[in-house]
Amino acid sequence: MSLIEIVTHCWAKDLPHYAACLNFQVSSLVLHKPVHASLCLSICYCHEDANTMKVIDWASSVLQEKGIAYSLQPLKRNEIGRRSIGRNRVASNCIGDIVWFADVDQVWKNGIFDRLATMEWPEGTVMIYPKSIQIHRDHETGDRCTSAVDLNALDLVDVDPNLFVDKRYRKAIGGVQIVRGDFAREHGYLDGIDKWQQPTGKPFGDFRDDIAYRNFCLQYGKIERIDLPGMFRIRHSTTTYQ
Repeated sequence: MSLIEIVTHCWAKDLPHYAACLNFQVSSLVLHKPVHASLCLSICYCHEDANTMKVIDWASSVLQEKGIAYSLQPLKRNEIGRRSIGRNRVASNCIGDIVWFADVDQVWKNGIFDRLATMEWPEGTVMIYPKSIQIHRDHETGDRCTSAVDLNALDLVDVDPNLFVDKRYRKAIGGVQIVRGDFAREHGYLDGIDKWQQPTGKPFGDFRDDIAYRNFCLQYGKIERIDLPGMFRIRHSTTTYQ
């Protein structure tokens, strides 16, 4: 049975809807646990972020109870915003057969991990990503979704698929980059490249690390779009990088 490791970041000190997204993300792994794969959720976080810590404290017991592995990657405040720092640390020491570099506003349903675990990996391909995902039809719908979460009374929550529409991807953006575990362990995530391993001055000020990682992966093989339905993205009108 393949182990799929999901790497996610959460910074919600000023914007608690990101912690609500993490609540939905953890819940999706529990409520839609795969049959033909095992999961590990690796969370990059900062201790001073009380909102995220509430979700982590809740998630640790829920995931353990449901037999889903998890690991915690604590980062300093000036490190959390450089996504490639946390991803590199997790990737270099990952345990998964497959590694999905995710964003915290993503949830998974409808057997997506079973398909990922049992599919034949395209020959000569280093990275894969889904051709399309489901996304909230507008920001207001997504905002209502996250605002319904009470961080002081957390429980399992699920998204309503009827509130989502199809969105096609033409390139592997930062939240849908999927690689093999052995490749992640050998190369990390932009490991040794100073520009992408130096802390940034503000939380999530630059997301171009995913472009650099795509270009890096292309040195070793192809990047392929595949039919992998079942990912849902929660929309939110306020972000950390506006």
